[in-house]
Amino acid sequence: MERQVAAAFGLGDVLEPWVPVAGGRSHLVWRLRTSRGTWAVKRLNRSREDWWMRDYLVAAEVQLDAYARGFPMPRPVHPLEPAAPLLADIRVGDEVSSYLVHEWHDGRPSTSDVSAWVGATLASLHRRAADGTPDGAPHPVEEWREWLDEAPNDFTAAVRAYLPDVAEARAIATAPDDFTPVDTHRDVKPDNVLETAAGPLLLDWDGAGPEHAEWELTRVAVYFSRLGEDRAAFDRVIESYEGAGGRRPPASPTSFAGLLRVYLGGAAWMVWRALGHRPVTPAERAAAHTHALELLADLRTSLTRLDEWTTRLR
Repeated sequence: MERQVAAAFGLGDVLEPWVPVAGGRSHLVWRLRTSRGTWAVKRLNRSREDWWMRDYLVAAEVQLDAYARGFPMPRPVHPLEPAAPLLADIRVGDEVSSYLVHEWHDGRPSTSDVSAWVGATLASLHRRAADGTPDGAPHPVEEWREWLDEAPNDFTAAVRAYLPDVAEARAIATAPDDFTPVDTHRDVKPDNVLETAAGPLLLDWDGAGPEHAEWELTRVAVYFSRLGEDRAAFDRVIESYEGAGGRRPPASPTSFAGLLRVYLGGAAWMVWRALGHRPVTPAERAAAHTHALELLADLRTSLTRLDEWTTRLR
């Protein structure tokens, strides 16, 4: 398969079998060495529904704009015959898979304190105003109940126990009128920052799109402070963002609604997969059971920390 990918992206001759890269939960990634360099190859776990391509086109536009503006990120590679910007559909037998390729950089996942860097980087990224609007409201609890009523079992009973948390989070997860819509990365977290000899790089732009700047900032502050445990790192993210021209979010639980919405949306998606509402393999369906409950547990934990996090914005 690596030869078909190399040919589709004009990468030259394959020098050795590609090597799987650990870490990605949503998509498979390999390191590929060819006569023209070393590359990161990602096979997208995509949907063939129209909404997926609409979202992908926005993500590709944001990524290409960020690269053109000199953001610290790997160089994306254009396929010779794109199915969409940066995207190649490659057929092997009856199966068609979608691939992205980026230039490979040697490094390691972020383990040092990059909180000041990430705050300043976000402020620069947030200068791009959104062309669209952030995702709509999370699914009401009534819809969750309908999904769970379809198949009463141990899994749906476990999900049902989190419905009070879903209701509480949904009540908070709205944006004030004066929040700032931007086109941005939307998945800035420690495992998407690669530390290299030349400095940190921001990876995995295929989920980019419209978001409220305040929501992404607070989400990043939580992620890069170990869920708020490292008070100094939390403050550095916010202060470096302000120092680079960004606006400090208000001291309100709604400033953290973006984090709650990530957990709500991700858990809903995994529940659909677990219940068989999306075309996935048996292994993917089984994994969705675990992932859904993990996201809901994270949602509950976040709700218990909201008051503490809010005080840190004062």
